[in-house]
Amino acid sequence: MTDNKTKVLIVDDNLNYLQLTEMALAGEHNVVTAADGQEGMEKAKKEKPDIILLDVMMPKVSGLEMLRLLLADDDTRDIPVVIVTASHFDPSTEMAFKVEMNVKGFLRKPCPVNALKEEIAKAIRR
Repeated sequence: MTDNKTKVLIVDDNLNYLQLTEMALAGEHNVVTAADGQEGMEKAKKEKPDIILLDVMMPKVSGLEMLRLLLADDDTRDIPVVIVTASHFDPSTEMAFKVEMNVKGFLRKPCPVNALKEEIAKAIRR
Protein backbone atom coordinates (compact mmCIF):
# COMPACT_ATOMS: atom_id res chain seq x y z
CA MET A 1 0.00 0.00 0.00
CA THR A 2 1.43 3.33 -0.96
CA ASP A 3 0.00 6.74 -0.33
CA ASN A 4 1.27 10.15 -1.25
CA LYS A 5 2.04 11.21 2.31
CA THR A 6 5.50 12.55 2.97
CA LYS A 7 7.63 10.21 5.08
CA VAL A 8 9.20 12.15 7.95
CA LEU A 9 11.99 10.72 10.13
CA ILE A 10 12.23 12.44 13.51
CA VAL A 11 15.54 11.88 15.31
CA ASP A 12 15.56 13.14 18.88
CA ASP A 13 16.57 11.74 22.27
CA ASN A 14 13.72 13.56 24.05
CA LEU A 15 10.91 10.98 24.05
CA ASN A 16 8.21 13.50 24.97
CA TYR A 17 9.22 15.65 22.01
CA LEU A 18 9.29 12.59 19.73
CA GLN A 19 5.78 11.53 20.75
CA LEU A 20 4.29 15.03 20.56
CA THR A 21 5.82 15.72 17.17
CA GLU A 22 4.76 12.33 15.85
CA MET A 23 1.15 13.00 16.96
CA ALA A 24 1.21 16.50 15.48
CA LEU A 25 2.46 15.30 12.09
CA ALA A 26 0.82 11.87 11.83
CA GLY A 27 -2.35 13.12 10.12
CA GLU A 28 -0.54 14.57 7.12
CA HIS A 29 2.67 12.53 7.10
CA ASN A 30 3.98 9.01 7.61
CA VAL A 31 6.16 9.41 10.68
CA VAL A 32 9.15 7.28 11.67
CA THR A 33 11.07 8.02 14.87
CA ALA A 34 14.55 7.33 16.23
CA ALA A 35 15.89 8.08 19.72
CA ASP A 36 19.50 8.84 18.73
CA GLY A 37 21.70 9.44 15.71
CA GLN A 38 22.82 5.82 15.41
CA GLU A 39 19.22 4.56 15.23
CA GLY A 40 18.40 7.56 13.03
CA MET A 41 21.05 6.55 10.51
CA GLU A 42 19.78 2.95 10.43
CA LYS A 43 16.19 4.13 9.89
CA ALA A 44 17.26 6.66 7.24
CA LYS A 45 18.87 3.87 5.21
CA LYS A 46 15.99 1.44 5.72
CA GLU A 47 12.98 3.77 5.46
CA LYS A 48 14.29 6.28 2.89
CA PRO A 49 12.34 9.22 4.38
CA ASP A 50 11.45 12.29 2.32
CA ILE A 51 12.79 14.52 5.08
CA ILE A 52 14.58 14.23 8.43
CA LEU A 53 13.91 16.39 11.50
CA LEU A 54 17.17 16.19 13.42
CA ASP A 55 18.10 17.14 16.97
CA VAL A 56 21.67 18.23 17.65
CA MET A 57 22.62 17.07 21.15
CA MET A 58 22.09 13.30 21.35
CA PRO A 59 23.87 10.29 22.84
CA LYS A 60 25.88 7.83 20.68
CA VAL A 61 25.82 9.82 17.43
CA SER A 62 25.23 13.58 17.57
CA GLY A 63 23.19 15.53 15.03
CA LEU A 64 26.28 16.90 13.31
CA GLU A 65 27.85 13.43 13.11
CA MET A 66 24.61 12.02 11.68
CA LEU A 67 24.50 14.81 9.07
CA ARG A 68 27.99 13.88 7.92
CA LEU A 69 27.09 10.16 7.85
CA LEU A 70 24.01 10.97 5.75
CA LEU A 71 26.13 12.98 3.31
CA ALA A 72 28.76 10.23 3.07
CA ASP A 73 26.17 7.62 2.04
CA ASP A 74 24.89 7.49 -1.54
CA ASP A 75 21.47 6.27 -0.34
CA THR A 76 20.89 9.12 2.11
CA ARG A 77 22.90 12.12 0.87
CA ASP A 78 19.97 13.75 -0.93
CA ILE A 79 17.48 13.56 1.95
CA PRO A 80 16.68 17.10 3.13
CA VAL A 81 17.30 17.73 6.82
CA VAL A 82 15.74 20.31 9.13
CA ILE A 83 17.69 20.89 12.34
CA VAL A 84 15.35 21.17 15.34
CA THR A 85 17.10 22.00 18.59
CA ALA A 86 16.51 23.43 22.03
CA SER A 87 20.18 24.40 22.30
CA HIS A 88 20.93 28.07 22.09
CA PHE A 89 23.65 28.31 19.53
CA ASP A 90 25.72 31.26 18.65
CA PRO A 91 25.41 32.20 14.96
CA SER A 92 28.69 30.48 14.03
CA THR A 93 27.39 27.09 15.22
CA GLU A 94 24.19 27.60 13.28
CA MET A 95 26.33 28.43 10.23
CA ALA A 96 28.28 25.17 10.68
CA PHE A 97 25.01 23.34 10.05
CA LYS A 98 23.76 25.61 7.31
CA VAL A 99 26.86 25.02 5.16
CA GLU A 100 26.06 21.30 5.01
CA MET A 101 24.34 20.80 1.66
CA ASN A 102 21.55 18.62 3.05
CA VAL A 103 20.43 21.12 5.74
CA LYS A 104 17.33 22.92 4.47
CA GLY A 105 16.12 24.60 7.64
CA PHE A 106 16.75 25.43 11.27
CA LEU A 107 14.10 25.55 14.00
CA ARG A 108 14.33 26.14 17.74
CA LYS A 109 12.36 23.98 20.19
CA PRO A 110 9.72 24.46 21.26
CA CYS A 111 8.32 25.61 17.94
CA PRO A 112 4.68 25.83 16.91
CA VAL A 113 3.38 22.84 14.95
CA ASN A 114 2.43 25.04 12.00
CA ALA A 115 6.03 26.35 11.82
CA LEU A 116 7.26 22.75 11.74
CA LYS A 117 4.78 21.79 8.99
CA GLU A 118 5.73 24.90 7.02
CA GLU A 119 9.44 24.07 7.28
CA ILE A 120 8.79 20.49 6.11
CA ALA A 121 6.78 21.71 3.11
CA LYS A 122 9.44 24.30 2.24
CA ALA A 123 12.32 21.81 2.51
CA ILE A 124 10.56 19.27 0.29
CA ARG A 125 9.68 21.86 -2.37
CA ARG A 126 13.35 22.86 -2.76
